[in-house]
Amino acid sequence: MTDQNIKTALGEDGVLLARIDMPGRSMNVFSLEMMDSLERLLDRVESDERIVAVVLASGKDSFLVGADLSMIRMFTERARTDTHDQLVDLCGRLGRLFRRLERSAKPFVAAVDGLALGGGLELCLASHARVLSDRKRVALGLPEIKLGLLPGAGGTQRLPRLIGVRRGLDMLLRGEPVRADAALACGLADEIVPADQLIDRARAKALSMDGGKPRHLTGAFYDTDDEEIRPGDAGAHERIARALALDDALLERYPAYRAIMDCVIQGWAMPIDLALDNEMDVFVRLIQDPVAGNMVRALFLDRQRSLKSLDIPLEVPPEAGGVPVGTCGPDEAGLAAGCAAGVWAAPRGPYGQAVEILWDGDPQARVAALIAARSLRPDAVLVTPGRDLVLAALARAAQAAQARGLPPEYGVALRAQEAAEAGRVTDEALLDSAAVVAGIMPAWTGGPFAFLQRVGRAECERRAEAAGLSAGDRPRAAADCP
Repeated sequence: MTDQNIKTALGEDGVLLARIDMPGRSMNVFSLEMMDSLERLLDRVESDERIVAVVLASGKDSFLVGADLSMIRMFTERARTDTHDQLVDLCGRLGRLFRRLERSAKPFVAAVDGLALGGGLELCLASHARVLSDRKRVALGLPEIKLGLLPGAGGTQRLPRLIGVRRGLDMLLRGEPVRADAALACGLADEIVPADQLIDRARAKALSMDGGKPRHLTGAFYDTDDEEIRPGDAGAHERIARALALDDALLERYPAYRAIMDCVIQGWAMPIDLALDNEMDVFVRLIQDPVAGNMVRALFLDRQRSLKSLDIPLEVPPEAGGVPVGTCGPDEAGLAAGCAAGVWAAPRGPYGQAVEILWDGDPQARVAALIAARSLRPDAVLVTPGRDLVLAALARAAQAAQARGLPPEYGVALRAQEAAEAGRVTDEALLDSAAVVAGIMPAWTGGPFAFLQRVGRAECERRAEAAGLSAGDRPRAAADCP
């Protein structure tokens, strides 16, 4: 079988080694093309009598790390117009492929070296065993909650069934990955082996498993004796929130938390196929919620787009090394005297660190500032031509609003609109993303412009006037450039 994304080799023992290795990418992700490749692999495994088992591995440093950017963008755009049934058909394809893999009479063993996140871990969960490398870089997780989503390819059903409801909910609702030793301890992994033995040990594991009959989560369980959570009883949402310290404001603003709880609680007494169908129904309702779209755009789509601004030509002009680049402090308004470029960095928060790059129009100054910013390894980037900081002004607007008892998003949205009208905003979506990553705007809003579009300028002005919020504080003059 020749496939651009999955390279296969059939051993004399009948074990098919399938290496996921997408061309032109540093990491494997699930895309529409990757799903086509997985479907062709399943077709071959089912039809080729020589194949007795399959080892899934990666040809890269990581196993598989979630979804393709363009596919996620397409899902969020279709969520605005498609019907529920259309979205189930579109978004449910990966889950249907995983269920087909899971029901295979031939064992599938995931051999994981590196990261298995999102759809990558869901692929591992649908496999019949998981063998991990002993490298420190191995990590398994479902981070979808951090983007306002839920793992919709079986993650909310297979994970709690495999490792228990309390641990499963903790991973689902916190979105933090676990290392190999923790995965082994909780039952998420079957073995940890030396990296140079990973494929051989996974092959041996596959051959040791019984074939000839469909599998259904062999060895999986729901720990129904968890007295603290008791998912099958009334009031489970409240008990889960209390056990995991999820406050009411979080649950009110971020619908993904309750959606994940719904999947686990409602799927508790369902056969797996009905539970998976229910998960997809909940997933579709969630992506149709504006909050999910806001978070996906701000924290994933536009954040990734912003990082492309750090792409610097391989041959940096030598003149760039002599351009003075200032570091803008938290109370400064812009470039200091004598500086042709500057970098302002927000404090690192839950979504990472955002930086704003200022440059005075000199192309060499822009390159010099990009070099300085890239050294910080930021998670979001805003490039602002001119000498005045925008993000710092938004941060002060948030502080001023809070000081008057006004939710900060109202003051920030107005200040962002003023900056746009003054010609200081070149890309509203990138400013939205940077403001969210910087912690200036809550993630549920999607950023100041997304919030302004939803609420309306008149309402923001009314709320600001009622709180006695003036046009804003005057920025402090910048210090001289060292």
